Parts: sequence; structure tokens; C-alpha cells
Amino acid sequence: MSNEMSNEKSGGKNPTLWRIDKLLARVLPTTRSAAQKLTRSGRVTVDGELERDASRHVDPRRQVVLVDDHPIPSADPLLLMMHKPAGVVSATEDALEKTVLDLVPRALQRRDLAPIGRLDKDATGLLLLGEDGQLAHALTHPRRHVAKVYAVTFSGRLADDALTQVSVGLRLADGTTYLPAELVMIDDTHAELTLREGKYHQVKRMIAALGGVVTALHRTRFGPLVLPAELLPGEVRELSADERDLIEPR
Repeated sequence: MSNEMSNEKSGGKNPTLWRIDKLLARVLPTTRSAAQKLTRSGRVTVDGELERDASRHVDPRRQVVLVDDHPIPSADPLLLMMHKPAGVVSATEDALEKTVLDLVPRALQRRDLAPIGRLDKDATGLLLLGEDGQLAHALTHPRRHVAKVYAVTFSGRLADDALTQVSVGLRLADGTTYLPAELVMIDDTHAELTLREGKYHQVKRMIAALGGVVTALHRTRFGPLVLPAELLPGEVRELSADERDLIEPR
């Protein structure tokens, strides 16, 4: 029984089965037509056997697919961790500015890859990028209350009751309101701020309302994920299986 017949019998398509040409076009920097030529030329093996039929369905989670004797990347929705440097915008494209996607190595680029949430252009630190829009929504919607932790450097003097204002939910003069958050003072110019929402320029506006001016902003944590010390500014890597388990809905 063919894979397609098996899918029909089970009542629909098996999401783990891929045509070889579609699979290679997804996980490699190549087109579907180029993947077909690559397969016909004898450069693809499946479970150790030469495969020249690009229309064959395979399960990359259970079968070993090699191209030129090298394993292909995972076909699961890509999740990346970036140490965002200052000077790039959290967008998929921008006519004038360099974006965070410009920093993603070619081998990790995907058509639907996008930042999960955002960091201001001059902000640094932990930024997630992914292909899964549903996961992005789950991680960024205020109702989910996913904590983001920021190291804040500021000038000026904060209000004496700054910690209380933040803890009960800060309200700005223009009527903007923020969910209760946690502010921990490190010294006279440094603080740690934990938010569970992500409104426009929120950290800068909150600190300004408290009497200070943000001079540097660095995100150290996103939910359960902590920015690793070894991930340098501008570097990107895939999330490990353990890290994905921490953030993916069950």
C-alpha cells in the first residue's frame, strides 16, 4: 500500500510524511525543482538506499534522509534563539534598516521565519524566532502571562514608590495601563524588570513615568529560557529539544 493510500485510509494526510522534493525545499536552501534534479542525480538516500524518485513520501522523524551523505536538518517548525545586538530591527523586512533575519545564517533561513515578539532597535538580548504562528501567539499574548526579564540601565532618580507603582500596575498620564510587574533595584542606575506583556516601548515608557531615562536595555529571559552566556551578540542557534519542551504547548 502506498503512503498516499495509507493516508487516505487513515482519514487524512499524515503530517509527518513529506514528498522528498517538498522536504528538501523546506529544510535546505534550495527550490523544489532543484530538489527534484538533485534527487534524480542520485545524491539522496533514504535509510541507506539510493532514492531517485522525488515524489516518494518519507517520514523524516523515523527515516534517515541523507543528501551527499549528510543528514538533512529537522523538518519540524524551526525555533531559533538569537542574542540580538543593538542596531537591528525586530522585523522580517525593512526598506531602510537591517533586520534580525539578516543575521540568520543561510542554512537556517526559512520562508515563514519571523521574530516572536520584538525588541527595540537599540535593545539587546534574548530574541526568539520561529515558523509556528500559533506558538508565537501563545508566547506573546498578554493572557498567557509569559514573563520576560530585562536588565535596565537608566539615568535620573526613580520615584520613591516606584516598586509599588510597578507592582500594582503602572498607569501613564495618557491613560495607558500596564499589568502588574516586578521591579528590583540593583543600584542607583541599574534595575531588573519582569513584564508579562509587551506593549510599544513599554520598558522605556514605564521608566520615564517613574522619573528615569533608559540608557541601555537587555533582555535576559523569555519565559523559562535564559540567554546563554556563550551565545554572543549577533549569534543564532536552534533551540535544543529540552528547550522546545519547555515552551511548546502540550
